[in-house]
Amino acid sequence: MDDFEFDRIIQFIKDSSGIIPRDSHKSGIKNFLEKRIEELGINSSAYYNLLLSDVLERELLINSTTVNETYFFREELQFVLLKEKVLPEIMRTGVSPVKIWSAASSSGEEIYSLLLLASSMGIKTECIASDINSAVLKQCESGKYTKKSLKSVDGALFQNLLAPYKKENGSIEFTDRVKEKITCRRINLSKLEDFPTGQHIIFLRNVFIYFDLEMRHKILQKISDECLCDGGYIFVSMNEVASVDFSILPKNLEKISDGKVFYFRKKSRV
Repeated sequence: MDDFEFDRIIQFIKDSSGIIPRDSHKSGIKNFLEKRIEELGINSSAYYNLLLSDVLERELLINSTTVNETYFFREELQFVLLKEKVLPEIMRTGVSPVKIWSAASSSGEEIYSLLLLASSMGIKTECIASDINSAVLKQCESGKYTKKSLKSVDGALFQNLLAPYKKENGSIEFTDRVKEKITCRRINLSKLEDFPTGQHIIFLRNVFIYFDLEMRHKILQKISDECLCDGGYIFVSMNEVASVDFSILPKNLEKISDGKVFYFRKKSRV
């Protein structure tokens, strides 16, 4: 595949998903394209035209561009804050159920972690897991994970919540009763469409690395205006906090530091 055709497809990915592939990801995308084009028996120009007309082919391409590395109770300090402060504060308001959205859920370890934590505190929830990658959403729906979804240090504090679902080989398999508490939806964040409303907690982690400043602002504005309830919380990955500076932070969101954990909260209307 020559540079012109590859650059044209990279631009197509950005236009259709908002994702700006980093240089470290481009080699993987190129490998996927070369294998796929060979499999179809067409040239790169014909493949580009196929992308314009075939929804399923576009889906395959987008699935290949996202990095889906995650595990249960990732960034443990955020879950400590949820347990000790955020969830008790929400409970004191009398809200039920607590609505939680994992907006870039990948294979689902994040939303199951949030559900298990809330359930362990006796909190009724409505949980939504969304991602642009249809393949990882299928894994979330299956509720089956290998032991690679567990880390020996980060997240270990809460792994006792996984014990009822752990198999002898170390894998995790959730029951239907647990899985039915999570709704999986394919959502393209860059299109700013079909976002759930009335959410109390939104996890938007490891998303902004894919988007430029303008798109980050648009997504945050949409979420803060239409998705998050007054007093609701947004958590981004700890290594992304710096990417949410005041130049893109909506006026109705405030950035809060609690020890080593930063989060964003929607200001209540007076």
